[in-house]
Amino acid sequence: MEASDILENSFIRINKNFNFYKNNYSHQYYLNIDDAETSFIDKYFKKISAEMKPQDKMLSFSISSMYTATAILAEIMKRAGIKYDDVDLEKICKGYTSLDYKNYDLSSKSVEELKEELFALLTDGIDLKSRKKSGSERTPNDIVCYMLDLIGYQGSRILEKRITDPACGTGTFIAQIVDRIIDVTKESDKIALTDKFISGNCIMAYDTKPSNVFVTKIVISALLAYRGCISSIEDVVRLMDGLPVYCSDYLTVHDKTDFIIGNPPYIRLQNLSNANREYIKNNYASATGRFDIYTCFLENGDRNLKPNGKMCLITSNKYLTANYGVGLRQYLSDVGHVRKIVDLFDTKFFGAAVLPAIILCENIAVSDCQVEYIGIKAIQKDATVCCRSTKDLFKYIEKQMDSNKAYVRFGEEGDRAFEVSKSLVYIPDGGKTWNFSSGNENDIKSYMDAKAICRLSDLMEICVGIKTTADMVFVKPMTAEFVEMKSFEKDVIYPLIQSFDIERWNITWGDSKRDRYILYPHRERDGNMEAIPLEEIPNAAMYLEECSDILKKRTYLMESKTRAWYECWVPQKLSKFKQAKIVTRDIVSHNSFAYDADGRLCQGNTFFLIKKPNSLFSAGFSGMDDEEYYLFILGVLNSYALEYYQKMISGCLYSQKYRYTSTNLNRWPIPNFDADTAGKIAGIVRELLENERKRETIEIEINNLVYNQFGFSESDIGRIEKFIQVTM
Repeated sequence: MEASDILENSFIRINKNFNFYKNNYSHQYYLNIDDAETSFIDKYFKKISAEMKPQDKMLSFSISSMYTATAILAEIMKRAGIKYDDVDLEKICKGYTSLDYKNYDLSSKSVEELKEELFALLTDGIDLKSRKKSGSERTPNDIVCYMLDLIGYQGSRILEKRITDPACGTGTFIAQIVDRIIDVTKESDKIALTDKFISGNCIMAYDTKPSNVFVTKIVISALLAYRGCISSIEDVVRLMDGLPVYCSDYLTVHDKTDFIIGNPPYIRLQNLSNANREYIKNNYASATGRFDIYTCFLENGDRNLKPNGKMCLITSNKYLTANYGVGLRQYLSDVGHVRKIVDLFDTKFFGAAVLPAIILCENIAVSDCQVEYIGIKAIQKDATVCCRSTKDLFKYIEKQMDSNKAYVRFGEEGDRAFEVSKSLVYIPDGGKTWNFSSGNENDIKSYMDAKAICRLSDLMEICVGIKTTADMVFVKPMTAEFVEMKSFEKDVIYPLIQSFDIERWNITWGDSKRDRYILYPHRERDGNMEAIPLEEIPNAAMYLEECSDILKKRTYLMESKTRAWYECWVPQKLSKFKQAKIVTRDIVSHNSFAYDADGRLCQGNTFFLIKKPNSLFSAGFSGMDDEEYYLFILGVLNSYALEYYQKMISGCLYSQKYRYTSTNLNRWPIPNFDADTAGKIAGIVRELLENERKRETIEIEINNLVYNQFGFSESDIGRIEKFIQVTM
């Protein structure tokens, strides 16, 4: 029998007598569940009616996970010679023996397979969308091992230290911790480990899901039983009752500890309850912008370290450069505890919905401390080193790599390649973005910064496009045919530039069946955007009312005292869109700026740049008309030099793509262009737009003009073009 069979049988039986289980388990933990979080259950249990409420589905699945974990523990106890009866199993898991458990046969499974079944209860069978909603991801064993090694959790000294997992899930980290504790315990002392674990002197763990807390306790008990550290059912029951694995939000915990390790949840601000949101904002410096709560786990973990304590967490890498990371970056630079960052970029070592990074912190005050930075990026390039597994790769990086850059062939088939860079860096102060690289690459970036007469933000205002938070209403249906059929008022319908409409130099809107208009129920009055009253747009109002069930689920608008339920979430001023502008995608493999002279609106996954009217630096180009000025700026933005700069300050994502943010774009260095050179670039760009066949030759000419303004040598140019050639 497979553990998945037990899971499914339990789910079916639980729902035949649901009130019993609802009354005996913590139903309140599942009251804020929505359909997005439980969609995997409908796929996983096809025999079960989809008419159950989301909170009931999640409660049933959680209890089923607990019963499956109990069945695995029972199998391991049987193999360890620990005798038990139905009363004992009921003490461990209430209601378990009512499920005909004696027919569950896991005898064909190895202990390693049974452990894997326990860990998999968190993520296997749960689709990516549901995992993103709950913020849960399982960390691979090799990465857990590497992180434990980084904090020095090894040797007999760990017996006198406490380690805390702030978001334990189903015990992936805890399992390796328990094994390490057993490994360094003398044979004569192993019988006392039950009391040691219950005391909380060696392990503490937290999770907000009762089922995860239960499964983690099962993991600890099963490992102690399997490895001969307990011999009686009484000790197992004591462990399940007394282990310091708590169903609590770690962000409310302030207990000091020697080590902290784990993979905190990734949950964005908008997915938190109002109460949680307010508590976090009032108590955490890292709760800035549209933050993700993993930033607060990093802050609270650092605050909870004892003197000389160490923390190693794997999180999204977005806090390194994203706007919402400013508070965390400021906090970490102020305390000076960061010792190492391992940015895993798009390596895809596991199925996380984010691009991960490992951070190591130590609670020791060190002045002028350099941080070790390791970046591992997927590339398409020949490699000189072969590593078959993640374990081999980390071993190579930590013990064998003798230069600041290496190219590694990876995997059993050797069909993937990584670029590994190492350097010692200083953490920027003031919450500035953390853009790290190997030293020989950084000197060109530093040179460009020094040559800058101004920044892009001095010449152009950089704006994000419209974020509706309901594109299925405002955008996706809005074909020309649909707009005509609905007879929408002209005041609310506009052509919309989406990311796929933007190519390097050109806007392709109108060439694809994917092109859309946007229903934009806003108008600009006295420089401010406001919702158009529905009575003034009756045809659009009828459609919006038809979609009200979707739109009114956006609680952040429904709870607002100043906004209407049918608005786009982040509108932009129409006057900004209606002028000439430069547009770009937010995620793309190379600089892809284009000129829009037609006043189209832009979607939220694009940025648009408009001329600053009274800029001190743009005064030098006053002889240009607006079109010339925009074409000049367009040529500079699409140059190889500024593409190099972007890739130096922006983390690589997946498939060699980079994230373009307003923060990064604002920083781009602009050298001292004279009016003649600016006019020449504008003329060349106009020629390119008019004659696509000359594009390659013209781009070389533009690049050379920009290179000359920076004063690059031939060697510098070679290094720049070598660096960006992967994605050209």
